[in-house]
Amino acid sequence: MSRLLLLGGSYSARSVIANAQRCVNLYPELNPKDAPVPVTYYQRPGLRPLANGPHAPVRGLYRASNGNGYCVIGQNVYSISITWVLTLLGQLSSPAVTPVSFIDNGTTIWLADGSELSYSIVMATNVFAVVTDSTGTFQGATKLDYLDGFLLWNILNTNGFGSTLNNELTFDGLYYGTKQSYPDDIVSIAVCRRELFLLGALKSEIWYDAGNSGFPFAELPGASIEHGCCAAYSVAQADLAVFWLGQDLQGQGVVFQGSGYRCSRISTHAIEYAIQQMGRKGTISDAIGYTYQQDGHVFYVLSFPTGGQTWVYDSSCEMWHQRAWTDANGELARDRTNCGAFINGLNVAGDWENGTIYALDTDVWQDTVGGVAGPISFIRTFPHIQGLPGLNGQLMPLDGKRVRFLQFVADIESGHGPADGSIPSLSLRWSDDRGQTFGNAVLQTNGTPGQYSTQPSWRGLGEARDRIFELSYSFNGKAALNGAWVEGTVLNT
Repeated sequence: MSRLLLLGGSYSARSVIANAQRCVNLYPELNPKDAPVPVTYYQRPGLRPLANGPHAPVRGLYRASNGNGYCVIGQNVYSISITWVLTLLGQLSSPAVTPVSFIDNGTTIWLADGSELSYSIVMATNVFAVVTDSTGTFQGATKLDYLDGFLLWNILNTNGFGSTLNNELTFDGLYYGTKQSYPDDIVSIAVCRRELFLLGALKSEIWYDAGNSGFPFAELPGASIEHGCCAAYSVAQADLAVFWLGQDLQGQGVVFQGSGYRCSRISTHAIEYAIQQMGRKGTISDAIGYTYQQDGHVFYVLSFPTGGQTWVYDSSCEMWHQRAWTDANGELARDRTNCGAFINGLNVAGDWENGTIYALDTDVWQDTVGGVAGPISFIRTFPHIQGLPGLNGQLMPLDGKRVRFLQFVADIESGHGPADGSIPSLSLRWSDDRGQTFGNAVLQTNGTPGQYSTQPSWRGLGEARDRIFELSYSFNGKAALNGAWVEGTVLNT
């Protein structure tokens, strides 16, 4: 038998004859050199409810610098206790449902919701109030951030940004700057490595705290970025990088990572094709991004509300995968999470519709949405088979020849099925037209709890030229995937 490896390319290309490796709700992890395979695919975390607010989008989650948690659900602003009790602090005036932005300076939390107003929370007392600005400097923002004691924001619909006074939520009419390299509006801002990214609609810049008298910030010489941002809420920061959905004078729909003074394209042609397809059917400007770190993986989660898809970049291995929620009709929709934070020692995320805060739990293999536990669909399509062992044991290139497939064996973790003793099953289906269409799925057991040596296998699979296999499962249990083994005879035609 020949091992069928899963090395990367966890998505379908523009044409499936190039790559048809669909990957849903499984993320890759690079193994040590002495492991049986280079890459293993793990199930994405299940959604375990922790707190429930009103039936409205969770628009923001925030861990303050003192460790306390806060969130916005609909128009309501809450503090989050260590036992996940939500305490109402106040309400936002705007009925919008777009994401909000939090930041704090160690004593006061500042909150903006894209309207002309902003809000404050005194961290010592949780007193909530509307922020007043007698100077008229603040007129709304989509993104707030912090640098060296200064609270920063983008000035809506302009190429400017503003700063409060040092260590105060106080405004000065002279504390503002403008992006210099190109006259487009600033879409969003982000602070990384004590440097300020000004992300314009078409081009971007990096500024720093120069310690100037008056307004302290200055543009970093030679650090302009020839790409802008087409989705204000796609901007997220993690580790030493800033991520965003890009746009420039040549086009849009590329995902970028800014690290240091370098701006790198991290999306692949396949991801960009999926993004462009969504753009043609609606818009990609409403894309929402957030980051989280779990088990050493740093994930950038990019959801497209209109497009109905969620794509995730894992910067630890520089690979993408797709995440999806299985709705009541069994259809795949975008992931339920809208925002994320690390609160009370847990990676948590907020639902885009029903006001629930979830734990992203790697020991849970179901999504509990609206009080109902539902399955997660784990899907992995295998690559085009390039060759199989011949009679002499050496690998024979297929070169377009037909193959008589004798056996397919899944190299998957077994024996961790549901605790109720039910038999977990896997589905295998295949395409004999190079990935264009697939036949009916054939089920096989993955072993009851404790049957760790189970090897799900399918025999007598007929003949085909350039066959594509796809494995899927949705049982409530641990099942990492290494790949598969395929046995077949290469025919002469």
